Amino acid sequence: MSSLSEAQFDAGLKARNVAACGQEAILLRQAQGGDRTAYGQIVLAYQDRLYNAVLRLVGDPDEAGEITQEAFTRGLMKIDSFRGDASAYTWLFRIAMNLAITELRKNQRRRVFSLDRPAAGSSGRYDGEDQAASLVDRVAQNRSAGPSDVIERRERDQQVLAALGRLDPDYRAAIVMRDIEGFDYQQMAEVLDLPLGTLKSRLFRARLALRDELKEYMQE
Repeated sequence: MSSLSEAQFDAGLKARNVAACGQEAILLRQAQGGDRTAYGQIVLAYQDRLYNAVLRLVGDPDEAGEITQEAFTRGLMKIDSFRGDASAYTWLFRIAMNLAITELRKNQRRRVFSLDRPAAGSSGRYDGEDQAASLVDRVAQNRSAGPSDVIERRERDQQVLAALGRLDPDYRAAIVMRDIEGFDYQQMAEVLDLPLGTLKSRLFRARLALRDELKEYMQE
């Protein structure tokens, strides 16, 4: 990801989103007409990716599973409210994100992130180590390439995920959405219900906070 500019990254994401919109639109129209099978196809298409994203927010696999299931349930209940102004995944992600942030704010205990308990399925955007490496690229832009030794690399990844778990829920959400899920700024602003300028400022502060959490590790 670090080899691409922000503009190139966003352009690639938009191209992939456009390709998926046609089939999504058909399934959503069918689901709004009462076709539960059509909605089930949407669930199957996105359940692993949504679970992976929620897991990076809450840090607990069981809790992430419950929130993901609740998001799909609420999505079905609110299917008539979907107007097609966002992709199905963005719409469902907004529901899951709100549920996750609410849960995080209710319980402010330190969240423990672990690569020893991987996310379910393999259809998510990245696995745990790739997610951590992506974050390292963002917060250590001027650092030389990490050690090739597997043990040291794994320790680095654990440090990044642990640091992510210590961030404020709003900061964590911004980093997960941009640096892990790959949302563009406009999508993020819509999901988080923020003006674009405010969203960019929050993401900037979130990355600084993550860099600060990793300061001692990065100086080694």
